[in-house]
Amino acid sequence: MEFSALQKVPTSHRTFSFRDQFVFWFGACSLPAAWLYGALFAGWQGIAGALVLIFIVNTISFIPWAYLGEIAVATGGSSVAIVKGAFGIKGALIPSLFYLVLGFGWAIVNVFLGAIALSFIFKLWFGWPSIIDAGNTWYMVVYILVVCLLQGYFAVKGNQMIKKLQWVATIFFVILGFYQTFIVIRHWGIAPLLAWKPDHILSGSLGIYTFPITFALLIDLVISYNWTWEFIGDFSRFSKSKIAGTWGPFLGANIAQFWWFLVGALAVVYLTLTTGTYDPISAAPSATSVTLGLGWLAALVVLFATITTNAANLYASALGLSNILSGKKVSFQTLLFLSSVFVFPLSLISLASSSLVGFFIFFLDVVGAIVVPLWTITLVDYFIVKKRKYSDDIFKLHKGEYWYKKGWNYTAIITLFSGMLLYWGAGYLIPQIRHTITASIPTIIIVTALYLILMRGKIERKIYVKNKK
Repeated sequence: MEFSALQKVPTSHRTFSFRDQFVFWFGACSLPAAWLYGALFAGWQGIAGALVLIFIVNTISFIPWAYLGEIAVATGGSSVAIVKGAFGIKGALIPSLFYLVLGFGWAIVNVFLGAIALSFIFKLWFGWPSIIDAGNTWYMVVYILVVCLLQGYFAVKGNQMIKKLQWVATIFFVILGFYQTFIVIRHWGIAPLLAWKPDHILSGSLGIYTFPITFALLIDLVISYNWTWEFIGDFSRFSKSKIAGTWGPFLGANIAQFWWFLVGALAVVYLTLTTGTYDPISAAPSATSVTLGLGWLAALVVLFATITTNAANLYASALGLSNILSGKKVSFQTLLFLSSVFVFPLSLISLASSSLVGFFIFFLDVVGAIVVPLWTITLVDYFIVKKRKYSDDIFKLHKGEYWYKKGWNYTAIITLFSGMLLYWGAGYLIPQIRHTITASIPTIIIVTALYLILMRGKIERKIYVKNKK
């Protein structure tokens, strides 16, 4: 049985154990984007700098994200249901719209990276042009279509199928990762890989925007990358225990990214030492696997891993739609199908970018401005303002404890948009800020303070009116 965004998952349907959650998130976070990120990390200060970002920054940034899982377990609600406590019954429509941006945005990026893997497979099988060959545009459209069809099939099958797929993907990805890491280290040894550092600042571009890769910028991108795993609540609500739904995802996601970020960093350094050119896109797992002589089988594993992760993204997007269309007689299975179809034309947008790195960074910049204030408000509201207490009123369509003012908590909405403007301002209007102290950390601090101040006044007025009555 599948549950829409506004259905509470009962105890009898909570089938995900700690081990299931660990494997699910290990599989979900083992995807081509992580490889590319590791390559970006190495572009700052080589492997030494990448280790700081991977083991320190990455781990710390996952802690707040994991606590979103605790809210989902405690309430039995999806990610778009738990935001009702802060934004209101109707006000949650705004985060739901952003939720679609996150789900479909990640789907676009992953479809493109999956299509890259498929391009190498078909080149080895049929001689068709790959992503790095001339005249590949219409072939890439075909590759994108195939990826969309495969991931759509598994998404429509639901959460149990996705769980099984992640188990299979994890097994094969572990084998591939061990083998690729072994080949890289055996060829060069540890010392040359650790000694390499870039002789220039890496940058990505999209249109008029150029992104120099500094330590502060990479902190922003790590937070954006980790916090845009928006469907933690969608699957943590199926957990058997609070530990399973909180620390299962935390450990699974961390260990996966420890490994795959590092594999991506090692791969790009290996290719740089071999070719003399630093190119993050060349460290994409499918390209690296072919370069290392692992052939189409390795690229097929990469493709499969991408499809399993994107099936979860489409599942989450359908939940966002179910909240937006609450009250309409549209089945959740229909929404899953529509999400699977809709992602294909969206994925073609990636072909318009001449720089994959620039496209990827721009995407994470955009969604970072959404998720940083959004999840900050959600966490502050649940753990500080509401003191870990959300009632089943979060599943209501009308009235109840979270009705606020005609269904809207304007305090949360104003704070959300203020945080987004602050993040974007630091990112584009005054980029010196995010190149030195980050855009995300000041945003988190200011959003927390603003929301607490405004909500304190609202709570005090509510208590005053209640006592007066």
